[in-house]
Amino acid sequence: MPAASRVLPTPRIVGVDADGVEHGIDYRAWQPLSLEELNSWLNLHFFKLNVAAQDRIGRYFLDRANVAREQALSPSGLAYPNRWLGPFTAPTHMLHPAVWAHAGNVPKTSFVKIRIYNESWSLEERQHNPSAITRVLAYEYPHP
Repeated sequence: MPAASRVLPTPRIVGVDADGVEHGIDYRAWQPLSLEELNSWLNLHFFKLNVAAQDRIGRYFLDRANVAREQALSPSGLAYPNRWLGPFTAPTHMLHPAVWAHAGNVPKTSFVKIRIYNESWSLEERQHNPSAITRVLAYEYPHP
């Protein structure tokens, strides 16, 4: 298979509200970790942990996402990694924009679940269809 056709799974953490609607989580919720560091840790370590350890981390992710959501809704908003540049701070990667930069983009209700998907795609397919992404649920907290 040519290098450009390889499918490389990438973790994606989403919050789920009481209505079952999934919401993307702003990369700043995981500070001081960058999203790249978090994804690497998930790939290398998280899925090797026992269920009890995964659930402690799942609870932390859920709590952290809700705290960040509340901060994003506050008048001061969610802090940017560079306090001097604020909203002019460049994201660590162009695929990770500050999705909660405007209060209108922030989910209004708390998350009741966290889901971790492994997403994969083919570069050729996405060139013709940007929504051609395969998502496989890898973890959910709390469990169904």
